[in-house]
Amino acid sequence: MDGRLPTKAVAVELRNTSGRSCSIKGFAGVNLLSSEGAIPATRRDQKDDGTTLKPGEPTFFGIFYKGNDSGGSGVKIKGLVVTPPDETKSVTLKWPGEPSLPITDGPETTVEIGPMGSIGQGG
Repeated sequence: MDGRLPTKAVAVELRNTSGRSCSIKGFAGVNLLSSEGAIPATRRDQKDDGTTLKPGEPTFFGIFYKGNDSGGSGVKIKGLVVTPPDETKSVTLKWPGEPSLPITDGPETTVEIGPMGSIGQGG
């Protein structure tokens, strides 16, 4: 990511709602819904060992984005669409981060995601 703007992060929780343990590995599909259309997240270069979740147990992944510290209105974020790994059904969530992202003219990545279990489980 571009080092000129601060990187901010949010954690997204996925929970095993089945009655049995399940394995989860990889990256979720993530799009931010914005005033300018969908903003797809790119995958961070992070190791993914996968994890096994017991019934009711959560896992978390991070979404990392550039803060809009320009003083302008930026691109307004309206929501977040998440598709868990190996699934075809998506869920639309409220965006828990900053209300806008900076407007960019270049091809640099503005939103990145980490793999399952990569954030939010500190011990």
